Amino acid sequence: MQNINTNLIKKLHAYAKKFQYQRAVLGLSGGLDSAVAYLIAIRAFGPKNVTALILPEIGLTPEEDIDQARLLAKHFESEVHYQPINNFLVDYNFVPWTKSEEANENLKAQTRATLISQYANSFSALFIGTPNKSDLLLGAGSLSGEFAGEIHLLGSLFKTELIELAKHLELPEELIEKESSRHLKPHQTDFQDFGLTWPKIDEILKELASGTDPETLIQKGMDPLAVHRITRIIQQNERHLLPTPAVGVADMEELIKKAQSLEASS
Repeated sequence: MQNINTNLIKKLHAYAKKFQYQRAVLGLSGGLDSAVAYLIAIRAFGPKNVTALILPEIGLTPEEDIDQARLLAKHFESEVHYQPINNFLVDYNFVPWTKSEEANENLKAQTRATLISQYANSFSALFIGTPNKSDLLLGAGSLSGEFAGEIHLLGSLFKTELIELAKHLELPEELIEKESSRHLKPHQTDFQDFGLTWPKIDEILKELASGTDPETLIQKGMDPLAVHRITRIIQQNERHLLPTPAVGVADMEELIKKAQSLEASS
């Protein structure tokens, strides 16, 4: 785990140096992923150059999460801003169309990402995204919400690897043992969303990521229901995993060539 920690710090430092970032900002939710990303950022930039934004939804985000985020930021004496998102969400109620439940949930993550991005732009800070590899492979988030950020610092680590890294970093046990959740709706947990524990999810994801097809996994003795559940989630969220398609690029390139030729001949 020490090698992973050192490698992440080096890569973050190298990225910041390449693009001339002196500061970093990220959302600190009180959950495990953002806490690990925060500690790595602190070690790469120094506590005075990292800003944590605590962006709860009052009435939904557990007070325990808010307290843990505040305690972590206080411990390292980094800059921290507390800004509930409730008032921003209220304004969206006035749009002249009907919003789906999923859209309302994603809007919360997107609002947080917008605020972090606004801070990053205001202070020339690197916006560190906090999804892990398991999240990214599952598509468990929205592109402009949980998956926002200029760099996905934890994107090479499966959730179970992240838990081990958190232990190595000596994060509080209650934070490590706490049931993870996106907290976009009442009583939501990752187990409720996926129907499987993270060790079981990662066991399947690692095989799929290495190129093993689902039927082979079942033949190896993995639970067929679990394998099919994960592959179905991946298929449903595939649009979250792909780069934004560029429509009509070939036509646009042809137009540019014609414009350039006309300019050259004039």
